[in-house]
Amino acid sequence: MLGCQGSIIFQEQVVRTDDLLAVPGPFRPSAMRVHPLTHTELRVDGEPVMVLHVELKDPWGDTVKGVGQVQVQLRKATETSTIGDPGTRWDIDLRDIETNVSYFDSATRTYRIVLGGLPGWLDQSVRDGSPDASRVRVLFRTAKADGEPVVLQDEFVMR
Repeated sequence: MLGCQGSIIFQEQVVRTDDLLAVPGPFRPSAMRVHPLTHTELRVDGEPVMVLHVELKDPWGDTVKGVGQVQVQLRKATETSTIGDPGTRWDIDLRDIETNVSYFDSATRTYRIVLGGLPGWLDQSVRDGSPDASRVRVLFRTAKADGEPVVLQDEFVMR
C-alpha cells in the first residue's frame, strides 16, 4: 500500500487583504518580467496598439497566474522624464478572476494585454511602420500569503 503514505498535501488557501487582493498561498508570484514578445502593431481597423506580454513566476521559477493590479508606464527609450502625458499609463485590475483569466494566454503562458490610445509620438511612428524605441515599465501589485503587500516590476525596451 504505497498510495499516499508519506505524502504531504498543501491546502491552497486564499487570503484577502484590506484592499481586497486575493492571494494564493505557496504558489504566489514572486518575480515578473516583461516578455520579449511585447511589441507594437497595427490592428485590422488601423489602430496602433502595444501588445504587452507579462510573465509571472513563483518562488521556484515556474510560470504562474497571479492576482493583483498591473500598472503599465510608457516613454521614449531616450527620455528619463517621469510618466504623466496622456497615453503613457494604463491600469489593469487582475483581482477579478474572470477578468484575470481573459488576459492569460495559455500558449505563451503570459498575460497578453493589448493597449490602445498610444501617445502621439508612438502612434504616428507605428502607423509609418518604423516605431520609435520605447521603454515599457510594468508594476504588478500583489501580496504574500500573509497579506504583506508586494510590488514586482520590470522594464523592457521595444525596438
